[in-house]
Amino acid sequence: MAMVSVPNKSVVVNPLKQSQTLGAAMAFLGLKGMVPLLHGSQGCTAFAKVILVRHFREAIPLATTAMTEVTTILGGEDNITQAILTLMEKSNPEIIGLCTTGLTETRGDDMQGILKDFRKSHPELDSLPIILVSSPDFKGALQDGFAAAVEGIVRELPEAGRTIPQQVNILAGSAFTPGDIQQVKDIVAEFGLVPIVVPDLSASMDGHLDDSWSPITVGGTTLEQLRKVGSSCFTIALGESVRGAAEILEQRFEIPLRCLQN
Repeated sequence: MAMVSVPNKSVVVNPLKQSQTLGAAMAFLGLKGMVPLLHGSQGCTAFAKVILVRHFREAIPLATTAMTEVTTILGGEDNITQAILTLMEKSNPEIIGLCTTGLTETRGDDMQGILKDFRKSHPELDSLPIILVSSPDFKGALQDGFAAAVEGIVRELPEAGRTIPQQVNILAGSAFTPGDIQQVKDIVAEFGLVPIVVPDLSASMDGHLDDSWSPITVGGTTLEQLRKVGSSCFTIALGESVRGAAEILEQRFEIPLRCLQN
Protein backbone atom coordinates (compact mmCIF):
# COMPACT_ATOMS: atom_id res chain seq x y z
CA MET A 1 0.00 0.00 0.00
CA ALA A 2 1.39 3.38 -1.00
CA MET A 3 1.95 5.92 1.74
CA VAL A 4 1.51 9.61 0.87
CA SER A 5 3.94 11.83 2.73
CA VAL A 6 3.10 15.53 3.02
CA PRO A 7 6.23 17.58 3.84
CA ASN A 8 5.89 20.62 6.08
CA LYS A 9 9.11 22.26 4.86
CA SER A 10 8.69 25.54 3.01
CA VAL A 11 9.66 25.66 -0.66
CA VAL A 12 13.24 26.74 -1.33
CA VAL A 13 14.13 28.45 -4.62
CA ASN A 14 17.72 29.02 -5.64
CA PRO A 15 17.62 32.57 -7.08
CA LEU A 16 20.75 31.96 -9.15
CA LYS A 17 19.03 29.19 -11.11
CA GLN A 18 16.22 31.64 -11.91
CA SER A 19 18.34 34.67 -12.81
CA GLN A 20 17.93 36.67 -16.00
CA THR A 21 21.71 36.68 -16.51
CA LEU A 22 21.81 32.90 -16.63
CA GLY A 23 18.93 32.83 -19.10
CA ALA A 24 20.56 35.37 -21.41
CA ALA A 25 23.85 33.45 -21.36
CA MET A 26 22.03 30.21 -22.15
CA ALA A 27 20.31 31.78 -25.17
CA PHE A 28 23.63 33.06 -26.52
CA LEU A 29 25.08 29.56 -26.28
CA GLY A 30 22.74 28.59 -29.12
CA LEU A 31 24.70 30.73 -31.60
CA LYS A 32 27.81 29.49 -33.39
CA GLY A 33 31.11 31.26 -32.75
CA MET A 34 29.69 33.01 -29.69
CA VAL A 35 31.15 34.00 -26.34
CA PRO A 36 28.72 35.31 -23.71
CA LEU A 37 30.42 38.13 -21.76
CA LEU A 38 28.97 38.83 -18.32
CA HIS A 39 29.55 42.38 -17.10
CA GLY A 40 29.99 41.83 -13.38
CA SER A 41 32.21 40.21 -10.80
CA GLN A 42 34.10 36.97 -11.37
CA GLY A 43 31.87 35.22 -8.85
CA CYS A 44 28.71 35.92 -10.87
CA THR A 45 30.22 34.26 -13.94
CA ALA A 46 31.74 31.36 -11.99
CA PHE A 47 28.43 30.35 -10.40
CA ALA A 48 26.58 30.62 -13.72
CA LYS A 49 29.24 28.51 -15.46
CA VAL A 50 29.06 25.80 -12.79
CA ILE A 51 25.27 25.52 -13.19
CA LEU A 52 25.47 25.37 -17.01
CA VAL A 53 28.27 22.78 -16.97
CA ARG A 54 26.38 20.57 -14.51
CA HIS A 55 23.18 20.80 -16.54
CA PHE A 56 24.45 20.37 -20.10
CA ARG A 57 27.55 18.27 -19.32
CA GLU A 58 29.44 20.44 -21.80
CA ALA A 59 32.44 22.75 -21.80
CA ILE A 60 30.78 26.16 -21.52
CA PRO A 61 32.50 29.23 -23.00
CA LEU A 62 31.74 32.10 -20.65
CA ALA A 63 33.73 35.29 -20.06
CA THR A 64 33.60 38.06 -17.47
CA THR A 65 34.60 41.70 -17.18
CA ALA A 66 35.90 40.86 -13.66
CA MET A 67 34.59 43.90 -11.79
CA THR A 68 36.25 44.61 -8.44
CA GLU A 69 35.27 46.85 -5.53
CA VAL A 70 37.23 49.75 -7.02
CA THR A 71 35.96 49.42 -10.58
CA THR A 72 32.41 49.02 -9.31
CA ILE A 73 32.68 52.44 -7.69
CA LEU A 74 34.62 54.19 -10.46
CA GLY A 75 32.84 52.54 -13.41
CA GLY A 76 33.37 49.52 -15.61
CA GLU A 77 34.16 51.15 -18.95
CA ASP A 78 37.79 50.02 -18.98
CA ASN A 79 36.83 46.51 -17.89
CA ILE A 80 34.43 46.09 -20.82
CA THR A 81 36.95 47.43 -23.32
CA GLN A 82 39.75 45.22 -22.02
CA ALA A 83 37.50 42.15 -21.87
CA ILE A 84 36.41 42.54 -25.51
CA LEU A 85 39.96 43.15 -26.74
CA THR A 86 41.22 40.12 -24.78
CA LEU A 87 38.48 37.91 -26.23
CA MET A 88 39.34 39.02 -29.77
CA GLU A 89 43.02 38.33 -29.17
CA LYS A 90 42.66 34.92 -27.56
CA SER A 91 39.36 33.50 -28.84
CA ASN A 92 38.44 35.52 -31.95
CA PRO A 93 34.67 35.02 -31.64
CA GLU A 94 32.24 35.79 -34.46
CA ILE A 95 29.70 37.29 -32.03
CA ILE A 96 29.87 38.59 -28.46
CA GLY A 97 26.82 38.62 -26.21
CA LEU A 98 27.25 41.28 -23.51
CA CYS A 99 24.99 40.61 -20.50
CA THR A 100 24.65 42.91 -17.51
CA THR A 101 24.35 41.56 -13.97
CA GLY A 102 22.74 42.78 -10.76
CA LEU A 103 26.00 44.45 -9.71
CA THR A 104 26.37 46.69 -12.75
CA GLU A 105 22.62 47.29 -13.13
CA THR A 106 22.47 48.52 -9.53
CA ARG A 107 25.37 50.86 -10.18
CA GLY A 108 23.69 52.11 -13.34
CA ASP A 109 26.44 51.79 -15.96
CA ASP A 110 25.53 53.53 -19.24
CA MET A 111 26.01 50.44 -21.38
CA GLN A 112 24.85 52.04 -24.62
CA GLY A 113 27.27 54.91 -24.12
CA ILE A 114 30.13 52.58 -23.22
CA LEU A 115 29.63 50.53 -26.39
CA LYS A 116 29.35 53.69 -28.47
CA ASP A 117 32.68 54.94 -27.10
CA PHE A 118 34.22 51.52 -27.71
CA ARG A 119 33.15 51.59 -31.35
CA LYS A 120 34.70 55.03 -31.78
CA SER A 121 37.97 53.98 -30.16
CA HIS A 122 38.26 50.68 -32.07
CA PRO A 123 36.93 51.11 -35.62
CA GLU A 124 38.81 47.97 -36.65
CA LEU A 125 36.14 45.96 -34.82
CA ASP A 126 33.14 47.61 -36.51
CA SER A 127 32.24 44.31 -38.16
CA LEU A 128 32.12 42.47 -34.82
CA PRO A 129 28.49 42.04 -33.67
CA ILE A 130 28.11 42.87 -29.96
CA ILE A 131 24.62 42.14 -28.68
CA LEU A 132 23.81 44.03 -25.47
CA VAL A 133 21.22 42.56 -23.11
CA SER A 134 19.99 44.13 -19.89
CA SER A 135 19.62 41.11 -17.58
CA PRO A 136 19.64 42.10 -13.89
CA ASP A 137 19.32 39.05 -11.65
CA PHE A 138 17.42 40.92 -8.94
CA LYS A 139 14.18 40.85 -10.94
CA GLY A 140 12.49 38.59 -13.44
CA ALA A 141 13.52 34.99 -14.04
CA LEU A 142 15.54 32.79 -16.38
CA GLN A 143 12.95 32.94 -19.18
CA ASP A 144 12.95 36.76 -19.07
CA GLY A 145 16.70 36.94 -19.64
CA PHE A 146 16.46 34.26 -22.34
CA ALA A 147 13.70 36.20 -24.11
CA ALA A 148 15.61 39.48 -23.82
CA ALA A 149 18.64 37.88 -25.47
CA VAL A 150 16.52 36.53 -28.35
CA GLU A 151 14.99 39.98 -28.82
CA GLY A 152 18.46 41.51 -28.89
CA ILE A 153 19.57 38.98 -31.51
CA VAL A 154 16.65 39.60 -33.91
CA ARG A 155 16.90 43.36 -33.38
CA GLU A 156 20.60 43.61 -34.23
CA LEU A 157 21.62 40.86 -36.67
CA PRO A 158 18.97 40.15 -39.37
CA GLU A 159 19.20 42.11 -42.62
CA ALA A 160 16.51 42.96 -45.14
CA GLY A 161 16.44 40.90 -48.31
CA ARG A 162 14.21 39.16 -50.83
CA THR A 163 11.74 36.78 -49.24
CA ILE A 164 12.76 33.12 -49.40
CA PRO A 165 9.44 31.21 -49.84
CA GLN A 166 10.35 27.98 -48.01
CA GLN A 167 12.39 29.51 -45.18
CA VAL A 168 10.74 29.90 -41.77
CA ASN A 169 11.99 31.30 -38.47
CA ILE A 170 11.59 29.18 -35.33
CA LEU A 171 12.00 31.22 -32.14
CA ALA A 172 12.43 28.72 -29.31
CA GLY A 173 11.72 29.65 -25.68
CA SER A 174 13.79 28.65 -22.69
CA ALA A 175 11.58 25.65 -21.88
CA PHE A 176 12.83 23.68 -24.90
CA THR A 177 15.72 21.27 -24.46
CA PRO A 178 18.26 20.56 -27.22
CA GLY A 179 16.38 17.34 -27.95
CA ASP A 180 13.06 19.20 -28.23
CA ILE A 181 14.54 21.69 -30.68
CA GLN A 182 16.00 18.92 -32.83
CA GLN A 183 12.58 17.27 -32.97
CA VAL A 184 10.96 20.55 -34.02
CA LYS A 185 13.57 21.02 -36.77
CA ASP A 186 12.88 17.50 -38.07
CA ILE A 187 9.12 18.09 -38.12
CA VAL A 188 9.47 21.39 -39.99
CA ALA A 189 11.86 19.82 -42.49
CA GLU A 190 9.34 17.01 -43.16
CA PHE A 191 7.00 19.68 -44.58
CA GLY A 192 9.65 20.66 -47.12
CA LEU A 193 10.56 23.86 -45.26
CA VAL A 194 13.96 25.23 -44.25
CA PRO A 195 13.95 26.20 -40.55
CA ILE A 196 16.23 28.77 -38.96
CA VAL A 197 16.07 28.24 -35.20
CA VAL A 198 17.01 31.12 -32.90
CA PRO A 199 18.71 30.07 -30.70
CA ASP A 200 19.61 26.53 -31.79
CA LEU A 201 20.78 24.68 -28.68
CA SER A 202 20.37 21.35 -30.49
CA ALA A 203 23.57 22.00 -32.42
CA SER A 204 25.69 23.32 -29.56
CA MET A 205 24.45 21.89 -26.24
CA ASP A 206 23.42 18.41 -27.42
CA GLY A 207 26.05 16.42 -25.56
CA HIS A 208 28.42 15.98 -28.48
CA LEU A 209 32.14 15.46 -27.97
CA ASP A 210 34.63 17.38 -30.09
CA ASP A 211 38.19 16.35 -30.80
CA SER A 212 39.54 19.46 -29.09
CA TRP A 213 38.40 22.18 -26.73
CA SER A 214 37.19 25.43 -28.24
CA PRO A 215 36.99 28.82 -26.47
CA ILE A 216 33.84 29.65 -28.48
CA THR A 217 30.67 27.71 -29.28
CA VAL A 218 31.23 25.24 -32.13
CA GLY A 219 27.57 24.71 -33.04
CA GLY A 220 24.31 26.59 -33.18
CA THR A 221 22.74 29.17 -35.46
CA THR A 222 25.42 30.66 -37.69
CA LEU A 223 25.94 34.37 -38.29
CA GLU A 224 25.05 33.83 -41.96
CA GLN A 225 21.72 32.26 -40.97
CA LEU A 226 21.01 35.09 -38.54
CA ARG A 227 21.58 37.63 -41.32
CA LYS A 228 18.99 35.77 -43.45
CA VAL A 229 16.29 35.71 -40.74
CA GLY A 230 14.78 38.89 -42.22
CA SER A 231 14.17 37.06 -45.52
CA SER A 232 11.97 34.32 -44.07
CA CYS A 233 8.34 34.02 -45.13
CA PHE A 234 6.96 33.14 -41.69
CA THR A 235 7.89 33.15 -37.99
CA ILE A 236 6.79 30.58 -35.43
CA ALA A 237 7.28 31.60 -31.79
CA LEU A 238 7.43 28.57 -29.49
CA GLY A 239 6.26 30.03 -26.19
CA GLU A 240 4.68 33.29 -25.10
CA SER A 241 8.02 34.53 -23.77
CA VAL A 242 9.45 34.90 -27.30
CA ARG A 243 6.39 36.60 -28.77
CA GLY A 244 8.18 39.95 -28.38
CA ALA A 245 11.04 38.78 -30.60
CA ALA A 246 8.58 37.58 -33.26
CA GLU A 247 6.81 40.96 -33.16
CA ILE A 248 10.15 42.72 -33.68
CA LEU A 249 10.64 40.71 -36.89
CA GLU A 250 7.08 41.52 -37.92
CA GLN A 251 7.68 45.25 -37.43
CA ARG A 252 11.11 45.29 -39.10
CA PHE A 253 10.49 42.98 -42.06
CA GLU A 254 6.69 42.50 -42.17
CA ILE A 255 7.06 38.76 -41.52
CA PRO A 256 3.75 37.20 -40.38
CA LEU A 257 3.91 35.28 -37.11
CA ARG A 258 2.16 32.62 -35.10
CA CYS A 259 2.79 32.20 -31.38
CA LEU A 260 2.30 28.70 -29.97
CA GLN A 261 1.92 28.79 -26.20
CA ASN A 262 3.57 26.00 -24.24
